[in-house]
Amino acid sequence: MKRMPAVVESPTARASAARWKLRLPRFGLFCCSLVLAVLAEYCAYLNEGGGDVRRALHVIVLTVFFIVMTLIFERFIDWLGRDSKQTESGHNHSSILSRLLRRITPDFAGNRRQTLKAMAVMAVCWLPYYVLALPGEIWYDTVQQVLQWKGLPNAITSGAWSDHHPVLDTLIFGVFYQLGAWIGHPAVGVALYTTCIAAVAIAVFVYTVRYLAKSGVSRKAYLGAFLFFCVFPFIPIFSMAMVKDAVFLPLFMLFSVQCMEVARTKGVCLKNRRTLALFIILALLVSLTKKTGVYSVALACILLAFVVAGNRARVKLLGTAAASGLVIFILLPLVLFPACNIIPGGKQEIIAIPLQQSALLLREHGDELPKAEKDILTGILEPNAAENYEWWAVDQVKGTHWTQQRARLFQPFLRVWAKNAVKYPKTYARAYFLLEQGWVALPNSRVNENLQSNYLYTRAAPTASTRDCGLPQSQRIWLYDDIDQFVIWLGNQFFMQPWLSRAFWVTWLPFMQLYETVRRLRAKELSWTYAAWLVPMLVSVPFLWISGGSVTYEGLRYLMPMLGVAPIGCALLTVQQQPPHADR
Repeated sequence: MKRMPAVVESPTARASAARWKLRLPRFGLFCCSLVLAVLAEYCAYLNEGGGDVRRALHVIVLTVFFIVMTLIFERFIDWLGRDSKQTESGHNHSSILSRLLRRITPDFAGNRRQTLKAMAVMAVCWLPYYVLALPGEIWYDTVQQVLQWKGLPNAITSGAWSDHHPVLDTLIFGVFYQLGAWIGHPAVGVALYTTCIAAVAIAVFVYTVRYLAKSGVSRKAYLGAFLFFCVFPFIPIFSMAMVKDAVFLPLFMLFSVQCMEVARTKGVCLKNRRTLALFIILALLVSLTKKTGVYSVALACILLAFVVAGNRARVKLLGTAAASGLVIFILLPLVLFPACNIIPGGKQEIIAIPLQQSALLLREHGDELPKAEKDILTGILEPNAAENYEWWAVDQVKGTHWTQQRARLFQPFLRVWAKNAVKYPKTYARAYFLLEQGWVALPNSRVNENLQSNYLYTRAAPTASTRDCGLPQSQRIWLYDDIDQFVIWLGNQFFMQPWLSRAFWVTWLPFMQLYETVRRLRAKELSWTYAAWLVPMLVSVPFLWISGGSVTYEGLRYLMPMLGVAPIGCALLTVQQQPPHADR
């Protein structure tokens, strides 16, 4: 029996069909934009008050704004996906600047020499921040970890090590501190750390761009990612900081690339023992360098299990998640911590949001609560939590210690908290959205939710604790303040405000990437193997929404993984078709 000849569709017809498929109803975009607008305006209302009519008009304007931004993002992705190829005559008549840029631009599909060239270019771009920050940027949490290393009293313990901050991070900072002390001064150790962590971050970012270049994304997309990592100021500023999140970031980026490879090959790469071992090691390191890292690993493995082919690959993914959980929840607290006299971290970090809501509940409705419930709340909260309640941070209500009394009241507290959530939903909502408004709200008259730089540059304040551990102190605070004021001014300008807003990187851009991915999946313009490149973003967003302060300086380090994976979501949308080796 003769087989009918296959109908070959022309590229023009395919492009026309694709455009028709992408003309899907925009009702979903309207609904999502309306939700974002309502959340943003609700946060502004909590800060400023105001009439219902004015707020309704603001919601309409913001809804239109989010829709327009998404449509502009679509055009940007279309442009990003078109690689213009110049003719030889065009090359001959190009400007000197164009020829210079071509000579400087690394070939990310090239050999090791091109990799070193890319790292050198990024290092030159980062050099001003490196020089300005020397010997290094030291955050408050790091000071406490160094004090623990020295066995000195700190904000968390009387000198013992604590798992309040990841022990592995404390070990890393302590080793560099000790190296500096042996050489002559702890500042030398800080400078050595700054140099090493900057070199590691540069190598990881270049590796990420090389992976994108070899995985079917457009040239503009991966060169744009490289340019972003080179010149967006908050990437180098943060990557050189002596803080636990700066150690976590390159490890998370490497783990993200491995997740992308697992998705792209549908799990086939896990058959290779070295690849599987690398994936497990990175999962463990991500879990050990950030308190929420183990949850990110578990969620990533679960999401990837829906994409890979075959039960063996799924078992390996779920086994990796289980191994990470075994180390974090069993091996460390039951074996390592007792053996090394390390104090386990308390549960107050897990229930920070309920504690914050309960403090506001006591402040506003304490007289209405039964005495038994009030006793439970006051027993688990910090002393005078209602009076010391701060809408922008949870530190004053959660504290740093998990006492036996708190442990005894934990279960009763959860019941009281859940019961009053039904009785006082507005109070709970106000406490939550005031705390997390940096992720959804535009800067308003009371709060500036832009990215800021001064906390990163202003090293440890001259206190007794910093003098005790000999850490370097900033001598250029006036210069850092001027830089920060310029960044704030720039972020408040109409055309710059979205790009320097925390909400853009945490909520708006992820929404636009997810929305465009869904549309392309429905139009069969994108495969699930590439859509799964959004996994690093998807496992980062939920933990931002339970963070202890989105408008504080601390909020910047919380969102840094989002800055790292932002170019990945844009790059995946430029994939035209899977490379021939995609499933090998």
